[in-house]
Amino acid sequence: MIKKIVLIGITAGILGHAQGQSNTISKDDLVSTVRYLSSERFKGRLPGTIEYEHAARYVATRFKAAGLKPLINESLLQSFDEEVNIILNAEVYLTNEQGRPIYPFRLGEDFLCRGFTGKGQVKGEVVFAGFGIKTDEYDDYRSIDVNGKIVAVFKTTPLWLPKSGSWGDASPRGKARIAQSLGAKAIAFIGEPNMTPSTMIYGSIACGPGPHLYNFPMIQIGSSLTDSLFSNLPYKPFDYYNMLKRDKAPHSIETGKTLYINVATDYFPKKQTYNVVGYIEGIDPKLKNEYVILGAHLDHVGFQGDKLYFPGANDNASGVASLIAIAQAMAKSESKPRRSVIFVAFSSEESGMKGSKYFVANMPINPKQIVAMLNFDCVGQGDSIAIGGRLSFPKLWKKAKKLDKKHTHLLSNKTFGGGGADALAFYELGIPTLYFNTSGGYKYLHQATDKVETLNSELFEKITRLGYLTTMELANGHYKGEKDRLMKKK
Repeated sequence: MIKKIVLIGITAGILGHAQGQSNTISKDDLVSTVRYLSSERFKGRLPGTIEYEHAARYVATRFKAAGLKPLINESLLQSFDEEVNIILNAEVYLTNEQGRPIYPFRLGEDFLCRGFTGKGQVKGEVVFAGFGIKTDEYDDYRSIDVNGKIVAVFKTTPLWLPKSGSWGDASPRGKARIAQSLGAKAIAFIGEPNMTPSTMIYGSIACGPGPHLYNFPMIQIGSSLTDSLFSNLPYKPFDYYNMLKRDKAPHSIETGKTLYINVATDYFPKKQTYNVVGYIEGIDPKLKNEYVILGAHLDHVGFQGDKLYFPGANDNASGVASLIAIAQAMAKSESKPRRSVIFVAFSSEESGMKGSKYFVANMPINPKQIVAMLNFDCVGQGDSIAIGGRLSFPKLWKKAKKLDKKHTHLLSNKTFGGGGADALAFYELGIPTLYFNTSGGYKYLHQATDKVETLNSELFEKITRLGYLTTMELANGHYKGEKDRLMKKK
């Protein structure tokens, strides 16, 4: 009985100290870190650029200052190769019948380039080709000639499934490849109803698998440019969208409008990028060989031309700032974690979670030694805390819920199963995961307006404190893992 009382007292003391240290996490410090990482100095943190490398080295410096030790190499930088496309300039003009420019559209306001656009100068009539799909069952190109023309298509796939169960490669590159094979010169992607975000003026480097289409421009167009292209047609784009949905048949048509597109890029099949990795060693002789991993992606979608960049304040300078703040709180705490805690700022999430996949494939520890992985992604905006993972790992989620009920009072029941984003690679190894996120935090997703001024600093501070308390709960041995509840049901 005496031993039990002593253990309860020690546990209560550790948890009480953790609570006290969470109060050292300051919204001012969090916002300051985001302000720096989202500044023009780093130009949107595009992997493979010198600006991303500088951002990674800055995070490594902050990790070192918080007492993190190297897990992989002395610099805390884990390098790997990534495909990189640097967009130097882009122009789009509406032209007259003689092919002369008559109206310029504005980069960043009327159109953007896809992250892996090809380069080149092209001019041609714009042909609307529905969803840009070409299969034996359904063919948007069945009754139109796109040779020498520019194709405009909806970005997504049809809302119905084909008999085969798949539309094939319907990524931007996949659709562009189809259009190019039919003689098209370029492709323009159009938004559709209920799209998130609600504008096509957002940056993206998620373009699908290669090979790269070197001389085939890919742009996405906003409402003003779209309206110009469809102004002579009997229906508006959303009308065509509903007709396609209704008839499950093509409604492709020539627009009678001509565009001039000029895109300049520097493409590199391979350039070096970096994860930033460090850890705090646990103090328990046995438990220090077990690990809690905290992750957040450092990269964003970069810049286009010399006047437009995507700050990525919420996505995801906020998550990296939370990692730094949690590491600092641990460094200041007299009560050290019993298990070891690994911190990873991942590269290349935006292009397909490549950094987290690389880390998992090359980490110097056995996955069975990892107790849990907590991912922090877009934690600076919104109105409440949302943590994914409850449907798969309810015991782990309840740990965070209990701490929220006692300290932060902001956790909603909005959740999901599985991993999600950079947690996915860990989840696929059977590692319990939580995805720290917010509700209502995607208003500025991938837009040039995702700036530090838009953050909800009070929420930001509280979700980071909850992340710290949850980490300490796990790192002090109060969770032994669990099987995926969703997998049990299958």
